[in-house]
Amino acid sequence: MLECCYDNVLRNKMMSSRFGQIMGSDVTLLNDYKREFFWKRFPQTVLGGLHFKLGYCAPPYIYSNQITLFLMPWIFGGIGTVLYQLHVLEDYYTAVLSGCLMLIASSIVQMMSKCARPMVNKSARLKAVTVERNQSILMDEDEFIFAGCADPETITFIIPGKMFIVNFVFHSILAGAVCGLGTWYLLPDRLTSLYDNIGGTVIVFVFGWITVCIGEYSLIIKTPTESATFQAQDKYEMIALTRPLYIFAFIAVDLTDRFAANIPDLTQTNQVLHVIFLFLPLLWAIGILPPLDAFLLWGMEQFLQFCLGGSPLSTYRRLFILFFTSLGASVATYFIPSVIGAVLFMTGMGFILSLDFSQVTSFLKSWKNRKPSKYTNFPTSLGWQLGWRESLIYLIILSVALAEAGLLHSFVASSTSQTIVSYILISLLIITWTLKEIQCVYIICGLLRNPLFPKKTRTVDVFKEKQRRLVKAGVVRRILLNVVSPFAMIAFLSVDISLDNLQTASLCIGFSRAYRCVSSHFKQQLLMWILQLFS
Repeated sequence: MLECCYDNVLRNKMMSSRFGQIMGSDVTLLNDYKREFFWKRFPQTVLGGLHFKLGYCAPPYIYSNQITLFLMPWIFGGIGTVLYQLHVLEDYYTAVLSGCLMLIASSIVQMMSKCARPMVNKSARLKAVTVERNQSILMDEDEFIFAGCADPETITFIIPGKMFIVNFVFHSILAGAVCGLGTWYLLPDRLTSLYDNIGGTVIVFVFGWITVCIGEYSLIIKTPTESATFQAQDKYEMIALTRPLYIFAFIAVDLTDRFAANIPDLTQTNQVLHVIFLFLPLLWAIGILPPLDAFLLWGMEQFLQFCLGGSPLSTYRRLFILFFTSLGASVATYFIPSVIGAVLFMTGMGFILSLDFSQVTSFLKSWKNRKPSKYTNFPTSLGWQLGWRESLIYLIILSVALAEAGLLHSFVASSTSQTIVSYILISLLIITWTLKEIQCVYIICGLLRNPLFPKKTRTVDVFKEKQRRLVKAGVVRRILLNVVSPFAMIAFLSVDISLDNLQTASLCIGFSRAYRCVSSHFKQQLLMWILQLFS
């Protein structure tokens, strides 16, 4: 027995020593194959798709053609910059000239790719690639046979082209706009006025144009593999738009600073963004900046939630429908001439958009087939299954809310009335919080034991008898919180005298959001409104 125990201990020590050797300093994070792949792929991501390191020997014109296409925006921007510095053209004419040259060049490049693509013999290329791959499995997978500088194989390798005609046109126009606005953004006189330093102007000018060239190359020539990806496949070629649109965001701040009044904070922000502009390739390469599709969906959801009063949604379809419906409701409020009509519209749309419409289709199908549907088992926000009874209750609540909002704003709207309603809201908050606390075992954040809660449970009947009082308190709290509080909050909004001056977009969006939050997030909004009253 002792020998068996000794053998087990010895075996465990040997295994632990082997594990330590395996997980020790001898193990590298990247082996030779992964390291070679990394140093091939990472420069492509940084430089926007340039192939400077191939897995096989390529002719020199492959690299020279790529460098020429990469520097093409800088050449056109340089022409406009020289004409501006010689006082031949104004700054905006310089931007137009550079943008038109880039538009023509990008259209020619895309047409060359489109004409060369049918001429490529795909079967011969695949056969040659197969032979080469069989010779060395670890060789780079992108192997081509080049016959000349302007050969169709060479053109399709350097310029893969666009899959859709719409992208062909749109990306070419966008490339011209990026080049023109980039020329305007990086004019030496503008940089000198921002930094008042020749060395800083030269650094921002040189590295800024490298950033513009990287964005243009990824848009027109070849889209690189991004570190930050949202979807596995880029069906609609949206990844190519990511880098140019980030460039547009920086240029938009500069244009605002140009044409706005003298705002020191905006000018300082513009100076900082010019410096960050130089590091955009690094931010794209390490995946800090999100891709365009993910950023747009996230921005829409955040705007829906915090500006329009909506809720996070689980599918893209629901997000698009609710976003545009909510935005349309806020915009429509601005164009309603009658104040009473605007109040009724915001009250009704706020209640309707806060409902759960996920069961409407199943409810209509089950009503059409005259049998219950298995999809109607999902509870709604009120814990109900959607039916005719619940629809009637919703209709009654909507009618009462509309009547309350219209009557109060017509006859009682004043600052004094709003003050009275604010005291009612404060009282509701205190009462509901008190009723919530007395139903807990411990009160005041768990510091004291609740004297109303049953202390002993010798018999079930005695415990239930004492607990009935707490149940009644819970029912009263539920009525006050779910029924009285929303109508009190509608009254608070309806008597606001600011509704008579709905002439700005901010007021329309703000009141639309408030009316919607009354119906969808009234529990959280009650506390927030009380805090704002005391602030």
